[in-house]
Amino acid sequence: MSRLNRLAVAAGAASALGALAAAGRGVGAAMGARPDGVRLERMRRSPNYRAGAFHNRRRGTASMPTSQRDVFDRYRANAETRRPPGPIPVVSAHREPAAGGLHVTWFGHASALVELDGVRLLLDPVWSERCSPSQHVGPRRLHATPVPLDRIGRVDAVVISHDHYDHLDMETIRSLAATTDAVFLVPLGVGAHLDVWGVPGARVVECDWGEGTEVGGVRVTAVESQHFSGRGLRRDGTLWASWVIAGEGGKVFFSGDTGYFDGYAGLGAEHGPFDVSLMAVGAYDPAWRDIHLDPEEAVRATAELGGGLLLPIHWCTFVLAPHPWAEPVERLLVAAATEGVPVVVPRVGDRVDVSDPPGLDPWWEQAAAAVHA
Repeated sequence: MSRLNRLAVAAGAASALGALAAAGRGVGAAMGARPDGVRLERMRRSPNYRAGAFHNRRRGTASMPTSQRDVFDRYRANAETRRPPGPIPVVSAHREPAAGGLHVTWFGHASALVELDGVRLLLDPVWSERCSPSQHVGPRRLHATPVPLDRIGRVDAVVISHDHYDHLDMETIRSLAATTDAVFLVPLGVGAHLDVWGVPGARVVECDWGEGTEVGGVRVTAVESQHFSGRGLRRDGTLWASWVIAGEGGKVFFSGDTGYFDGYAGLGAEHGPFDVSLMAVGAYDPAWRDIHLDPEEAVRATAELGGGLLLPIHWCTFVLAPHPWAEPVERLLVAAATEGVPVVVPRVGDRVDVSDPPGLDPWWEQAAAAVHA
């Protein structure tokens, strides 16, 4: 090998090592921390915790027996349809905080702002470019964030459903801790991550299912969901939850990430009926039916909850499953019409007045038109 070639190989190796170093930078911090001490002792007292991990209370919808190869084949088969060929429309208009009533602004995926009785609650906020422990690799967002995080205005509470990267983002949490006075409401154990990210312990409220707190007169309660947790190789070391948000001006159900299970009627009887339900409808696959709702299951769960207006979340922003990009909302609308469940599908960044929701605007067809051409 000539000296020139040796230099080229060395330069290439150095570049590759540099890329690996960049990809790994901050990964350890982003993975968070394992609960210990008093926090771990409290977790061990939970009826949902045993043998060193949290568990679902009941079996969800049975997943189809399948192999990783089957899932890979579905990814490959739908490679051209998993992303929209055109730009996703985003509403970036600045809005003053709602003084009253019940309003929901969807920011994409599971991130949303609920404004109820003048209280502002930010749900599963992810503002980073990637939902990953590294901002150099991993699923990348398909649209811009509608508004910079520092322009979102007052935030009274940040509500987290579980610790997966597409729902709990380190940089977003650090920014909100530094720029707002919000309290952070999280399932049991998730506070360990927030501790190492610099969120003061006095601002973190950890809840088991059935537990909650009040924020400005609005009651926020963690309730059962059917999922799992984990930011590294270890699974289920922290709890997962759906959330009920209740005030004089209305009630909201936030599914977070969940599969279908036979507890929705009971949740509705105890906490409902609801004015609006933010229900996960995307990132499903036959192999994951016990942990991810598909659109028809989201409609069924909403009906059993007495869930009111269904606002679909957990789709559009990141490619996390083999199904075509627009399929979740297309299947949802068919199922909702059959079951008589009202649906609103806002553009990313648009605010919905739940008492006066807009008519159906099939905006996704603009971005998906080439898919069906």
